[in-house]
Amino acid sequence: MDEASVRLIVGLGNPGEEYRHNRHNLGFLVVEELARRLGFSFRQGGASYLIARGKGQRENLVLLKPLTYMNRSGHAIAAWSRDTGLELVQPLVVCDDLNLHLGSVRLRPRGSSGGQNGLVSVIEHLGGEEFPRLRLGIAPLDREIDPAEWPDHVLADFDPDERTVADDMVAHAASTLEFWLDHGLEPAISRFNRRVRPDPEEAE
Repeated sequence: MDEASVRLIVGLGNPGEEYRHNRHNLGFLVVEELARRLGFSFRQGGASYLIARGKGQRENLVLLKPLTYMNRSGHAIAAWSRDTGLELVQPLVVCDDLNLHLGSVRLRPRGSSGGQNGLVSVIEHLGGEEFPRLRLGIAPLDREIDPAEWPDHVLADFDPDERTVADDMVAHAASTLEFWLDHGLEPAISRFNRRVRPDPEEAE
């Protein structure tokens, strides 16, 4: 496997069963769903990450879940790069986003961190913002969140009435990645990006 052919998808989240269904763990849930669809299994790849590898047509695809906690996600990617010798691989990163409303799914070729701590760490490791990312919205549709509430919001599980929307986001994101693998970034953006906005009447 060489740098030119490998496809690396990194799902961001926090390790541990207590965090599994947190809003902050959408990246993990998406790569787990993609692995399920493709018949991959995650295994220990190094001290700081889990990986799932493909076979056949997907032999150059690697899915990675950092075990470093969110704000050190870039360290796990760096460890994988050192372990494999694939220093120049550009990942596609999947994460939650508090700047997008619940239900939104947005694939972009590049961009800032938007305050997402995992993306901050990845940007620091890669030395720039020139890598694609798939962002899933977790902001409530019915209210604004005070910045003081952000940590509690992202580290809480989805409310019962949000669960169906969250499950749909995960499925939609996994389908986005499957399409990206076969057809490329711009076609996937055109077909799968969606932005949900609050109903002004419901927000009153």
